[in-house]
Parts: sequence; C-alpha cells; structure tokens
Amino acid sequence: MGIEARKYKLIEQLMNVSDETVLKNLENIFQNYLESITSIKHLIKPINDKLDIEALIQEQNYKGADKKIINNLIDEMAIEEPIEDLLKMI
Repeated sequence: MGIEARKYKLIEQLMNVSDETVLKNLENIFQNYLESITSIKHLIKPINDKLDIEALIQEQNYKGADKKIINNLIDEMAIEEPIEDLLKMI
C-alpha cells in the first residue's frame, strides 16, 4: 500500500472516531511527535554523495593521536609477553 493510500485510510479511520477523548489523545500523540521531530531537526544533516576524508577531518576538528604520547605509554607498560599470549588472555 502506497503512502497516499495509507494517509487516506488513516483519515477514514479518524473520521469514524466520535469519542472526544480519543480525538484529544490522538491530537496529543501527533503533537508530541511533531515536537520531537522539530527538536532533533538541527541534528539531521544531508549525506554527501562522496566521502571526503579531508573535509571530514576539518569538520570534526580531528587532530589525530600524538605518536610521542603513545610511544611513552608503550614504554611505561613494559609488556614483554608475545602478542599471541596477550590475545589469549582476552
């Protein structure tokens, strides 16, 4: 069923509602939905056709890992076990 047919079906069902409480509940549900969509619209960004790594790095202000700090951490840990043994420990 297409989207237009689904809309008309929903309208038909709505037209058959005669209870004021049901209508009020449906209005509240719809209003809450619209408000939640509005509150996250600023987070929705269009997807680029091509992935441009350089633009992504600039957009996210990515600096990368500091190789000197990483090497210092490796030296501080002073791990002597072979990588295979370390992986088995996981």
